[in-house]
Amino acid sequence: MTPENKILLSNIQRFSLHDGPGIRTTVFLKGCSIHCPWCSNPENLTYAVQNYIKKDKNGKIEEEGIYGKWYTPDELYVEVIRDKVFYGNCSSTLYDSESSNYLDSLPGGVTFSGGECMLQMKELKPLLERLNASSSTDPERIHTAVETSLFCSSSQLSIALSHIDLFYIDVKIMDEAKCSNVLGGKIEIYKENLKRVLDSGKPVVLRVPVIGGYTDGKKNQWKVIELIKNCASYSNLLDVEIIKEHNLGTNKYQSLIDGGNAINMPEYRGVDDSLMNKYKKEIEAGLLEVGRRISVEICKF
Repeated sequence: MTPENKILLSNIQRFSLHDGPGIRTTVFLKGCSIHCPWCSNPENLTYAVQNYIKKDKNGKIEEEGIYGKWYTPDELYVEVIRDKVFYGNCSSTLYDSESSNYLDSLPGGVTFSGGECMLQMKELKPLLERLNASSSTDPERIHTAVETSLFCSSSQLSIALSHIDLFYIDVKIMDEAKCSNVLGGKIEIYKENLKRVLDSGKPVVLRVPVIGGYTDGKKNQWKVIELIKNCASYSNLLDVEIIKEHNLGTNKYQSLIDGGNAINMPEYRGVDDSLMNKYKKEIEAGLLEVGRRISVEICKF
């Protein structure tokens, strides 16, 4: 049974440096609306508490436990506010289109990730209201960000738009049929939600995972570049990050399998640095075609 109005998460990662500006506390929520075969956080694909078993190289059990813990909004507030001293003041989070270093000027704060954090926006709302404090000029308010694939409902997105300061948005498979067959997502929902975020004026960073056999093909690259070019007409598109495929989730997949969960181990193919560098240049060239000079960065995390 799902506890009413509680939030299910797998981990609270403190002192995070790759999930938004400054020093951040990242909250990883369980449950996802799509199923990327390469997911590096497989413990967050399912909206349920799951057993895991970790073994050493000889097959001896080193650790047994569960992925997933329920929190009330008040309980989660206590957890994230512990790190407030590291965040810095957040006197204003309104996007300033005249600022050339807007992201660098932001304080640390709290980032909600997953899985798909948008699926628990209703349950998160009381927490977000507390982090937002009484007004945007309150120097004690906490900056918030989300890492999302945007396959969520209109109502879930509306809550996020009311309370979240910064959106990191994945750009994965742009072909309608492949998006449905591989990810289980509807590309039109993604596009509609992306437009809503951009129209809102909230700052956006696009993240492009480059995954061997899934997102690295030339046709998908072309569609991704066209999408980025269209988004570039919005001044609140701040950066593009290209994320190179990695296999950091392998041990978690194995721990879930050993814990009795039905999940498949990904077959990582990998991508060459040469492909990453060429893709970066092509995205930069596409942006220049539409008159935008924004950062395009290759990330390995």
